[in-house]
Amino acid sequence: MLTTNALTGLKNYIKRTVSYARYKVGSTYYQTSIEDIYIDDSSGKVIIEFTIDHTLSGTITVTEVQLWDTSGELWLSKSEAITRKDSQSGIFYRFTIDITEV
Repeated sequence: MLTTNALTGLKNYIKRTVSYARYKVGSTYYQTSIEDIYIDDSSGKVIIEFTIDHTLSGTITVTEVQLWDTSGELWLSKSEAITRKDSQSGIFYRFTIDITEV
């Protein structure tokens, strides 16, 4: 069984490894900065937050979000269907990663 120390080490590894996010609109991927990576004290989950840029004009649909590591390798990918009609605001996005032993 993994110890609490081992689980904490895995979570801290994620914090050190994730470098930036990308999202897909149409056939184009856009890179964005990670705003925050932290471990939620109450749940122990790793939270990774970023904003999908508001400067893309018109109605957009985000069909994929990705996290990339410090080596420039794809680390996590998730299909989405997020539509934004208002070009004045960005889309706040949060990955929540729960590390548990089964």
